[in-house]
Amino acid sequence: MTSNWPDLPIGNYLAALASSSPTPGGGSAASLSGALAAALGRMVIAVAQEKEPAADRASLDARLHELQDGFLALAEDDELAFAEVMEALRVPRDDAGRAKRLQAALERAAGVPLRAAEAGVRVLHSLAEAEPHASRSILSDIGVAAHLALAAIQSSLLNVAVNVRSIQDPTVAACLQGQAEELRRAAQAAHADVVGRVDTRLAPKGA
Repeated sequence: MTSNWPDLPIGNYLAALASSSPTPGGGSAASLSGALAAALGRMVIAVAQEKEPAADRASLDARLHELQDGFLALAEDDELAFAEVMEALRVPRDDAGRAKRLQAALERAAGVPLRAAEAGVRVLHSLAEAEPHASRSILSDIGVAAHLALAAIQSSLLNVAVNVRSIQDPTVAACLQGQAEELRRAAQAAHADVVGRVDTRLAPKGA
């Protein structure tokens, strides 16, 4: 289990990710991608603030900072949820409470990446607000952040799907799938908006 996420050296995390240990895995990697997207958006705001401080930029930075920290918390939550699933699977099959415990753990394990995908969409919307503040020299960083946010969302939704397929309650499964599909559509639209803005501003004059 990864510990102390905010202070974890990136090299240590990558070494743990590359190991045969079940955690960290794809869920935390997806959340880390979201944290990187939020941090990169904050960098664009910080550069603009140095040139000309503005209250709207400060509030946007605070929002992205909250999302950045939230992704680190979600990375830890993902590992904890996975551990709960594994613990439930280790319960003897003849245990009367095993099925209920496993289903509850799977629902929690699906809920964490769903929250990560939702946070990723919020990052994309924040990047759309940050784009006008980006000078042409760092405009590409908005695009990179948007791609990272989309990767976080798409990766998180994969982790929703892998847990939903084992959830036996059709109503719960359908609800989670519906939320995931709604987030997928919202992410695609928000990503296209941000990247379209960046591409337009970076296009050669007269093109």
